[in-house]
Amino acid sequence: MNKIYFFAPNIETHYLFNQDSQKWIGISNNFTFWIVNTYLNLKKLDFPCEIVKDMPKQGIVIADRDTLGNKFPYLGKTMLISAKGDREFHPSAHINVVQNPTDVENLNNSLWNPYYVHPWPQPNLTPRSIERHSLVENIAFLGTKYNLAPELLSENWVDLVRKEGCQWYPIFDKNKWNDYTNLDLILAVRSFDGKSYGHKPASKLINCWRGLVPGILAPESAYLSLKKSELDFLTVNSLDESIEAIRKLKNNPKLYLSMIENGKKRAKEFTEEQITQQWVSFFTKYTMNKYQEWIKMSELEKRYLYSKRYLLLKVKRMKGRLKK
Repeated sequence: MNKIYFFAPNIETHYLFNQDSQKWIGISNNFTFWIVNTYLNLKKLDFPCEIVKDMPKQGIVIADRDTLGNKFPYLGKTMLISAKGDREFHPSAHINVVQNPTDVENLNNSLWNPYYVHPWPQPNLTPRSIERHSLVENIAFLGTKYNLAPELLSENWVDLVRKEGCQWYPIFDKNKWNDYTNLDLILAVRSFDGKSYGHKPASKLINCWRGLVPGILAPESAYLSLKKSELDFLTVNSLDESIEAIRKLKNNPKLYLSMIENGKKRAKEFTEEQITQQWVSFFTKYTMNKYQEWIKMSELEKRYLYSKRYLLLKVKRMKGRLKK
């Protein structure tokens, strides 16, 4: 088994590798989520991995897409794995870890080699108080403001929620994203335009299950990929449907409590132990097989794949600029 190198060029971030993720309240970025958290959980199993601040001259290296930035060197003897998150694919990477199954289904797999792993759970999550029982009063969104539909930022929406005897709490402070104690429903909609958001994860749904709070969500691809029953979450496509969903759960305590019980069961699929095993399988099976194939490639083959990825990225960026 080859050692896996975890790329962390900023020495000031290395203290995170000596901390338990439960202490990371308010720290939320791709580096901690994909690199630090993965490394810490693998080390608990004595998995062969090492933190490096410089890119090794050979071997297998994993880095998050933000850390890799906009430098696209050709790495002839180093097989790079990019933890893509919701960013672009990286031309220097031979393998890309993705957070939405759609990224695997809709791609040229031989070029990007996408591999889906469940996102890590929210650290230090405090679930809803059982004393609230079936009360539906506090409707919340936890996340960044730009990931909330404009309609849900309007005074009109606040008034509509208030007429249902509820309060609307959009929580943009990342220091509070772990606290579900007094929340009764989570409403998460990026837009009402029907986009699938194939690059976004199902984290908000998983957090609903773990936080014991029913979710009202847009029909995004990541959520739909995990859906097994009508109790997993309610789907909405408009403001009117959002109000109707709130009303439905407020007036039906049995349904509300059934969704919470269902969430408890679904949450067991997304524990740190479960996801750690997914990473172990990724490295020991998929990555090692790809590495053996990769080292047998000629220099010409490696450069051809790299050049093709690089050109595709440039074309995609150009199309994006033209649309704007």
